[in-house]
Amino acid sequence: MVVYRRLLLMALIAAALWGAALPLSAAPQVSDPLFIAPLDVQRQEAALLPAFSADLDAAGEWDRYTVRAGIDPEKRTIAGIARLEYTNRAADPLDRIYFYLFPNLPEFGGRLDIHSATIDGVAVRVQYESNRFLLRLDLPAPLPSGASAGILLDFSATAPLNASQRYYAGFNRERGVLALASALPMAARRVDGVWQLTTPLFRGDLVTSDTALYDVTLTIPAAWTAVTTGTAIESRIDGALRTTRFVSGPQRDFTIVLTRFPSVSAEVDGTRITSYFRPENPEGGRAALDAAANALRVFNRRFGPYPLAELDIVQIDARKFLGVEYPGLIMIDRRLYAGEREGLEIVVVHEVAHQWWYSLVGNDVQNEAWLDEGLTSFAQVVYQEETRGALAAERELDGFRATYLRARQAGRDAPLKRPVSALRGNYTAIAYAKGALFFQALRLRIGEPAFDRFLRDYYAAFRYRIASSNDVRVVAERACACDLGDFYRDWVLTAAPVAVP
Repeated sequence: MVVYRRLLLMALIAAALWGAALPLSAAPQVSDPLFIAPLDVQRQEAALLPAFSADLDAAGEWDRYTVRAGIDPEKRTIAGIARLEYTNRAADPLDRIYFYLFPNLPEFGGRLDIHSATIDGVAVRVQYESNRFLLRLDLPAPLPSGASAGILLDFSATAPLNASQRYYAGFNRERGVLALASALPMAARRVDGVWQLTTPLFRGDLVTSDTALYDVTLTIPAAWTAVTTGTAIESRIDGALRTTRFVSGPQRDFTIVLTRFPSVSAEVDGTRITSYFRPENPEGGRAALDAAANALRVFNRRFGPYPLAELDIVQIDARKFLGVEYPGLIMIDRRLYAGEREGLEIVVVHEVAHQWWYSLVGNDVQNEAWLDEGLTSFAQVVYQEETRGALAAERELDGFRATYLRARQAGRDAPLKRPVSALRGNYTAIAYAKGALFFQALRLRIGEPAFDRFLRDYYAAFRYRIASSNDVRVVAERACACDLGDFYRDWVLTAAPVAVP
C-alpha cells in the first residue's frame, strides 16, 4: 500500500511539473504519467555563450539527465523523477549500472532514497551498497558496447537543519539558505572497464565525475529563488508555486541552492555573474561580485575563455570551510562577508579559478587532488599579478612557501601525485601550497612564453575531459619543446628536496 501511494503521488507530481514547467503545447501527450522525454540537446545552447555553441557537437560523448522535482524548503526535501540516458562507451557489455548517492555519506547528515527504478521501461530492483553510498541496478539484459539505455529513478532527499557545525554545509538548511549540493543521483564513473566505486574520503573535494548534460525542472515556493548550475529557460508562477526549467550546458554536476536573499549582478565578457547575500551584508555581497568579475576577466585572458553564460555566488553558513565550488555555482562562508575584504576576495578568486580547474578541466579529486587545487592556488598568484602587480604576487607566493616549508621541515613532505588518503596532516601543504609552487617552478623552468602556451593548451585540450598528472607533463613539454622528466620526477613522483621557487 505504501508503494502504491508513493507511485500515485509521483505520477501526480510528474504530471503537474510537466504542465507547469512548459507551455501546454510542449507538454508530452503520453499515457504514462511518469514519462520524461529525452533531453533536447539544442535547448542546451542557452547555457553557453554563443561562441561556444559548437561545443555541443560533442554531446554524443556525454550522458544526459532530465529531472522533474519539487522542493519543500520547510521540510528540507527534494523529490521527483530523474531520467538518465546512459550509453555504454566501454568495449565490453554491461550487466549493471551504479550510481553515487552523496547525501548518504555520514558527513552529509542527510539521506537520498531511490523508491523505484526502471530501465527501458522494465522495473528493476533497487539495491544499495557501501552503506547506501552506491545504488546498484542490474540490467534486464546486457547492454552492448555503444548501446544506450533509459533509466528512470523515483527519488527523494532530505537535508539536515542548522548543521554546519556538524556536517557538510553544502547540504544543509541554515539562516535562509537551503543548499542541496550533490542531491541528485549521479551515474558512477567507469574507467578502462572498471567501475570507480570507492567511497570518497571527506578530506578535500568529493566528486569526480564525467561531463554530462542536465535539463532540470524545479517547482518551489514562489517566495524563494532557485540558484542552480546552468541557465533558466522557462518559468511561470501558479499561485504560491514557481516552476522553472534550467539547462546546464556541458557540466560535471548540477547543484541547487534555494534562498530568499537579495542579489547584485554584473556581466563580464558575456557571462552574467550574480552574487546572493544576506540583507545585512550588502557591502560584502558587492565585494564578492567585484572579486568574481575581476577574476573572470583575468582568467579569461590568461587561461582561455569561460564558455558558460552564468556564474553564481551564494553566501552560506559553513563552519568547516571558507568556500566550495560547484559547476557554475560557488558557496562562500557567511563570516567572510563581515570581515576584512581581502580574505573574502581571495576565497572568491580561488573558487572562480575552480571553474577552469575542476569543473571545465576535470581530474580525479581523490587520487590527484594537486591537479585542481595546485593550479587553482597558483591562479591566486596570477590574479594578484594581474590586478596588483609583481609585489602582490610575491606575497601570495610567500604564503605558499611558508606553508610548504613548515611541512617539509617537519618531515611531512610528499610527492604531489599522492591520494588524499595518504596525506595525513599535510593535505593543504602538499595539494595547495606545493601544488602552487610546482606551477611557479615550471614557469621559471620553461620561460614565460612557453608557460602561457602551456596554460592555454592544457585548458583547450582537456576542457570537458579528465586530465591526469602525466597530461600536465605532456602538454608542458610540447609547449616548451623540452624534456621535463627530471623536473616531473622530483616534484610529482617523489619527495625529492626540490628548490622552492
